[in-house]
Amino acid sequence: MNFTLEKHFIFILLSINIIIYSCKKDEEVEPPRDLAEQAILDEQILEDFLSTHFYNYEDFQNPDNQTKIKFDTIANENSNKTPLIEQVNKSTINVRISDGSFINHPIYTLVSREGIGESPSSVDSTYLSYEGLLLNKSIFDKSLTPIWFDLTSVVRGFREGMPTLKPGNFSIDQNNLPVFSDYGQGAIFMPSGLGYFGNPSGGIPAYSPIIFKIELYLVKKTDHDGDGILTADEFDSDGDGVVDDTDGDGLADYLDTD
Repeated sequence: MNFTLEKHFIFILLSINIIIYSCKKDEEVEPPRDLAEQAILDEQILEDFLSTHFYNYEDFQNPDNQTKIKFDTIANENSNKTPLIEQVNKSTINVRISDGSFINHPIYTLVSREGIGESPSSVDSTYLSYEGLLLNKSIFDKSLTPIWFDLTSVVRGFREGMPTLKPGNFSIDQNNLPVFSDYGQGAIFMPSGLGYFGNPSGGIPAYSPIIFKIELYLVKKTDHDGDGILTADEFDSDGDGVVDDTDGDGLADYLDTD
């Protein structure tokens, strides 16, 4: 390699290193936020949304299978609408952290149509359709065709909010297709600490409070390990969000036949 080519090669290497270093700086990750501080912030953000928005509650006075939950801003011709904050139920979910203490997280549930069957536990299998939204009302996920959801495998806010709804009636029409009626419809408004917290996921930015609109059709009580004890009775007995493992063998009780 002659001197000119060698200088040119070194220049290229230096340029590549500068570009890589610059990219790494641009990709620096924000340090994890404090869970307690974020819970307080998310509560304010959620209550601001709930205070300035309403849902189409008038359509649910006589709902049918085409009635869907819709959110809109309280303004102009909608200035006399009842805000969501006056129609949701607020409860508190305890999240255990590494030092053994708890951080309280608010969760807000809306029931637009209660349903008529028996409510699921927070760990049952449920046949439902759903739509996930950010607070700007953009959709990050949906399944308008009903699917089975094992509630042990979803984010905690979704799981904890489901017992507020009930399933409906089920029949088969002349075309051998299922028909559901009188099923539960509602929404869950959750802080990021009960969702994905600092982990961006499928169009959900880090530290985002989220909303799920849900239509609940069927419920199946579950016994995941087939030991004759329902999962609801051996999943999280103290409600701290940590799955029970009473014998300390590293296998959750609801999956352990011992």
